[in-house]
Amino acid sequence: MNPKTPEPFSRADAALDRVVVLQAEIDALTARRTEAIREFAEAFDAEFTSIDTPLRERSRRAELACALRVPERTAERLIGEARVLIESLPATFASLAEGSFSYRHAQVMVNELAGLEPAERAAVERLALGRARTQTAARFTRTVRTLRERRVPEAMAKRCATAFLDRAVTIESAADGMAYLTAYLGAVDAAAIHDRLTGAAHRHRADGDPRTVTQLRADVLADALLDRQTALDLGPTMQEALGGTAGELLVAQEASLGPFQGVVPTVIVTVPVQTLLGGDEPGTLEGVGPIDPVTARRLTAETPSLYRLLTHPETGVALSLGRTSYQIPDGLRRWLRVRDGSCRFPGCNIRTHRSDIDHTCDWQHDGRTDHGNLAHLSRGHHTLKHHGGWRVSQPRPGVLHWTSPLGRRYETLPDTG
Repeated sequence: MNPKTPEPFSRADAALDRVVVLQAEIDALTARRTEAIREFAEAFDAEFTSIDTPLRERSRRAELACALRVPERTAERLIGEARVLIESLPATFASLAEGSFSYRHAQVMVNELAGLEPAERAAVERLALGRARTQTAARFTRTVRTLRERRVPEAMAKRCATAFLDRAVTIESAADGMAYLTAYLGAVDAAAIHDRLTGAAHRHRADGDPRTVTQLRADVLADALLDRQTALDLGPTMQEALGGTAGELLVAQEASLGPFQGVVPTVIVTVPVQTLLGGDEPGTLEGVGPIDPVTARRLTAETPSLYRLLTHPETGVALSLGRTSYQIPDGLRRWLRVRDGSCRFPGCNIRTHRSDIDHTCDWQHDGRTDHGNLAHLSRGHHTLKHHGGWRVSQPRPGVLHWTSPLGRRYETLPDTG
């Protein structure tokens, strides 16, 4: 007797069909967005010819970034991708409009086929599109790269040299007192660094270090860059703490790291006074975000090069000099640096120590040197305010109201009052 044939999974199958259909509609909508972005860019350029070209382009991407609530770099990329897809990759754009694959697949085509002659680009595009429907974006990237190198192998050296100019190290804050430090390097250097960190990690493990290889890679890197002892003292107390409670582990970790050597003297740690007295409120590390109270107290106590700025209840900083001085004293500068956190243009995350302090109402127009008329602006946004068609006011201390060339209004708030 044959076993009963299972009933078809009709509900799950129907639901998955809806997911696929909706995803295709979303993908097709990104093509319509691309058309609209291209139309916006062309219209903006035509309507603001009075602004010099470099500033007009900066103002244009700032307008789009504010409207979409994305970084300006993202807005600039979207404008560039729209131009390339519509003008240089029409077959890719048409397939995207049909919902055949994701916008990420289209971005792969834009990035990987940049710099090719039109005939070569069209040939690689034709071959690659046949595989886009069945591959993830990551796999598709490798496919397009392989097709490109086979078609035009001599272009790789030039592209590598150009890409090398973009090498950088960036930081991005994360939750729970952590941050991502990312290095964009040449592939050979990156692989060599990773291999060396891995080798050092395995040596520590062979010596009985209880940390994982992943943890050791991070610790060896940090210790090397901050001139700390790489081999941490993992005595009986540390061993016990590693198997103990989270609170015990926190204390043991703090004790094992020793003095915070290598911290840049201009880093600002903001510590509520109650935390210094043993409270549980977190401190704030400039450019990173909240840090646990144990670390905040340790930094304040053991690192004399750090500015110590208490947030409760008075700082003692002179917050206003009125019209008596254009120059901003150091105390007020530090207070503004903590208050603003970053450039105060909408969406800009350039940190305050790399920004100018701008008089919102210009000094030559009777603007005052006080906290209610001062704010940090990156050099580019400082220029945009004065020459790029953007206007700003500060109706309340620390609250900035921006008006774009198109008349749209945006508000930015300080990190702390």
